[in-house]
Amino acid sequence: MGASNSTKRYEHLQQRIYRAGYPFTAGELVAMQAEGLLRHVAQDVYAEAGLPEGPALRAAAAYALLNRRLRESGTLCGETAAWVHLGGQAPQRVQVMVSGTSAAQRAVLTGRWRLHYLPLQAADAEPMGAAAVTTALRTAADLFCGIGVTHFPRALDRAPAWQRTEKLLLHWPAARDPLQGRDEDLCAPGPQETQAVQQRWQSIAALMDCSGADPDETADAVLSILSRTRWDSARRQRILELLTQCVSRRLPTVR
Repeated sequence: MGASNSTKRYEHLQQRIYRAGYPFTAGELVAMQAEGLLRHVAQDVYAEAGLPEGPALRAAAAYALLNRRLRESGTLCGETAAWVHLGGQAPQRVQVMVSGTSAAQRAVLTGRWRLHYLPLQAADAEPMGAAAVTTALRTAADLFCGIGVTHFPRALDRAPAWQRTEKLLLHWPAARDPLQGRDEDLCAPGPQETQAVQQRWQSIAALMDCSGADPDETADAVLSILSRTRWDSARRQRILELLTQCVSRRLPTVR
């Protein structure tokens, strides 16, 4: 009975999400937003103003942006999954994982979506209404690996990215510390890259907290994606050091 009620609740939520077309045009949706009847969620998706903010609503909005095939076979991942779990600003493009049979990873940019073809274990995804979303732990690992990210889509432990990331973390200020002397100590990445990497680390820390995973568990999840043929103990140690530094930072998370 509980599962049935939950399913009906999610179905009711999906029916209160709107995109331009039937029954409302884009202009009508904007007008209803101005009147306080709707609120903008992501891209051209609007929700009834009375719906509570939360992961279920964000998952429903992202699901509304998928085509029929991706609704059946895709899993929201990367920055999109992080947004579903944590909130904050909606990403401009929907990141979707399509489970592949090959260990080789490939990504395809198409329309509103970026598709990532790679193996996905059943335990790495969870249903959230009609949508499938990578778990908080898997999402943290994907962000570390550069899967489903818009800027700087490389694993954060690889040189020169690893050296930049380590210095960025060392100078990533705690909430109580003044925001001074930070940029002077970076290895001269561009401002957009710096901001993107900082946001990734902040999201990774928040997702680890959300999942209850410690740096060891997260390092295992990362390496299971990056090294499928053998256990790379040296690389795991680098990953673990970075994740330990990450969770030691005390910047507030976005909900």
